[in-house]
Amino acid sequence: MRKTGLFVVLCMVCSGLAAQQLETSSNSNVRQEKVDSLQRTIPSVVVQETAQKVRATGVKKPESSMEVQKFWQILQDFRQGYDAQLERWDDIYLLITGIRSNPDYYKLSMPATYYDAPIEQAFSISDWKPVIPFIKEDTLKKQLPQLKDLRHSQQVDKFVNRQLLSFYLEYPKLVKQNEDNLEGLKPIYGEVLVDEPKKENLLEMMQNNELPNQVTEKDLLVIKPNFWTFGGNGYLQFSQNYISDNWYKGGESTKSLLSGFTWQANYDDKQRIQFENKIEWKLGFITAPSDTVHSYKANNDLLRLSSKLGYKAFSTWYYTLSAEFKTQFFSNYDTNSDNLVSAFFSPAELNVGLGMDYKFVKDGICNLSVLINPINYTLYSVASDKVDPTKFNIEEGHKRESVWGSRLESTLKWKVFSMLMWESRLSYTTNYEKVLAEWENTFTFSINKYLSTKLFVHGRFDDGVSREVGDSYFQLQELLSFGLSYTW
Repeated sequence: MRKTGLFVVLCMVCSGLAAQQLETSSNSNVRQEKVDSLQRTIPSVVVQETAQKVRATGVKKPESSMEVQKFWQILQDFRQGYDAQLERWDDIYLLITGIRSNPDYYKLSMPATYYDAPIEQAFSISDWKPVIPFIKEDTLKKQLPQLKDLRHSQQVDKFVNRQLLSFYLEYPKLVKQNEDNLEGLKPIYGEVLVDEPKKENLLEMMQNNELPNQVTEKDLLVIKPNFWTFGGNGYLQFSQNYISDNWYKGGESTKSLLSGFTWQANYDDKQRIQFENKIEWKLGFITAPSDTVHSYKANNDLLRLSSKLGYKAFSTWYYTLSAEFKTQFFSNYDTNSDNLVSAFFSPAELNVGLGMDYKFVKDGICNLSVLINPINYTLYSVASDKVDPTKFNIEEGHKRESVWGSRLESTLKWKVFSMLMWESRLSYTTNYEKVLAEWENTFTFSINKYLSTKLFVHGRFDDGVSREVGDSYFQLQELLSFGLSYTW
């Protein structure tokens, strides 16, 4: 019985010692966890100060209650400061000073604003590159010396856009501005100037018959639009050919001079009416050593006046009344003879027609006009009695000839490229018995604003004139020259 009682007492003592050991180990574990957490959270300065205190005392036993309280107070102060810093970070209205300004971060320093760049960047695939597994990596490229990346601002802007996009999603109600509202803003230097609103005297406004911001008739200036445009060009060209008297193939030396002038006055109200007027002359002379009677002859002589009045029908088509008159300046004679071939107003030609005009205009490049006159009146006349009228569609013994028929006229001005301009005029007149057709072409090769080379090619077909046996109704004139030119 006594042995049983001793065994029970021994078991109770062992269980008490085991419980005390367990509590001690648990307390040490808790204390170790607190120390570990303190080592992770408290600053290194606090740890160093505590270590110095321990080394100064030289005591390795557990700390007193006063030192523990100071330690926990330091930890609590650190936690409060840490939380305060976090609150400052989350405060979007906090003004932070002492930071060096950098224009790359201007979007973050401006008031909360919606920018287009973050949205475009989010949906952009410009940075995406396909991965092709069967293409080997270029190792030589990596071995080359790499230059410094100069796209720092671009990369910073991408990161800023990401932050702004996150801000738009988290705080959409705080964004009050739009990027369009920032256009035109200027930086403020020095003092901020505030424009005070102008004070209006209500009594004077009530006594004044004129309303505020009202423009009176005397102060109103109306500028009438000018629908007229003027322009033109002029040129003076020459050519020269020298052949010695004993040249083995023969020939003769010649000199030629060619001049021209064009002036235009056009009216266009940009709605219905167009009125075009043009004056043109061409005058050229050439020396004639083989002509024993005349030292020079006129090889190009033309005076032409044309006018068109159009009323818009639809699209680029116009009902058009057109008129054209042409003649020459100087007299021209046969070689080695005083036989007069042509002279001033001999011949003279007048065309008046009614029809439609098609226009295609591309500013500075192409200007096309196609005039179709189903009804056309042509008057041929010869003023001089010495000129043969049969060479100009006039019956023998008459000085005038009236012809009714139809007419087609096309004009083109095309800038082929910067140095080449092509001007063309094609006319076709018929009375359904005979035909008069002309095709004039001028190619201008511009060297600069004042120098150019011109090539004239003039073809003519007229089956209503008298001709020599063996001659053709087709006629051709060509001239190449170089000289001065000017366009205004």
